Amino acid sequence: MNMIKNYTAHKVITITVLLFLAGCGEHKKIAKDLADYNERLQSFTGIKLAPTPKIDNLYAPNKQSLKLDVEQLSINLREFNAFNQCSLNQLVAQRNTALGKMQLPSSRFAYESKLIFELMVCQQNLKDDDEKADLQEKLAIWTIQKQQQFPRVWANLITQSSETVAHLTGGSGFISGTSSDNFQATKQALTFILKGQSGHPIDASALESHLQQLGNAPLLAKQWRTQILLKQELDSISSLLRTYLEGNTCSGIKQQKSIEIMQNIFRLFFAQRIQPVAGQLNRYHYQLSGLVEQLAQSSQIPPEFANYLSLHNKLNYAAYTEAMRLHIEIWQQIFTRCEQSTT
Repeated sequence: MNMIKNYTAHKVITITVLLFLAGCGEHKKIAKDLADYNERLQSFTGIKLAPTPKIDNLYAPNKQSLKLDVEQLSINLREFNAFNQCSLNQLVAQRNTALGKMQLPSSRFAYESKLIFELMVCQQNLKDDDEKADLQEKLAIWTIQKQQQFPRVWANLITQSSETVAHLTGGSGFISGTSSDNFQATKQALTFILKGQSGHPIDASALESHLQQLGNAPLLAKQWRTQILLKQELDSISSLLRTYLEGNTCSGIKQQKSIEIMQNIFRLFFAQRIQPVAGQLNRYHYQLSGLVEQLAQSSQIPPEFANYLSLHNKLNYAAYTEAMRLHIEIWQQIFTRCEQSTT
């Protein structure tokens, strides 16, 4: 019986490892396809290109430099005891435990969201109690202070949570264009987190689940790394194609055959392998760029981080699309070269 259990456990571990390795391979495939495309063109044309540098850094600002201070409110014991008519005293007590003083950014965000709600509820519960008019006034002041601080707490959720930092700045590899990119879960998670700015009590369990999705599959970092890779490699290959076009006037059978082979290389490498991934990259960008822009423009997001998001979401994407446009344009010139030579 134990042998069967051990065998089953070993089999499960083996399958898990194989799936993990397959996923890793998927997220390096576009780099390999571009390298194969480059190598095949160099081999056929005899035109040599300088090696391109490895893409391994998105140059995000330092995490610690982005942390915002949030002033603490002080409540004396008499005031604390007066909250017995509300559940506010439970929250205040929770915050003052050893664990409460060491909250993660996500726990702090969920706590502050609930605290603002409970402050307003407590005000409502005491509004007809004339004996506690002073406390009502303090509750109103605290509510305003907490509401004013809340954007800073939310900004720390974005810049200090290990999951969001991993999703937006870390990881390795590139997009695969398949379900392993975790596109839908990423979109849902970003939408949920952006809605959290409203200040309504947030579902802490749902927040942690969405953060876990972001941390486990850093789609945006992979997407941004992919567009940098594509721009770099396509720019390099486009220079090879321009040199090739200058030397091929389609003046004879040999040059005509050469262009036919080049067309095959285009179909086998670019059209069948690279363009589908680029198409998915564009799809991700169109559906996620608005959410990224909302992050960048959110109140209290540090300017360095907003600039980092805009760099990849706007400038680097525009540079990639221009490189793609020029690459396709030079291929179109190659395809029509023989037509031009016979007119």
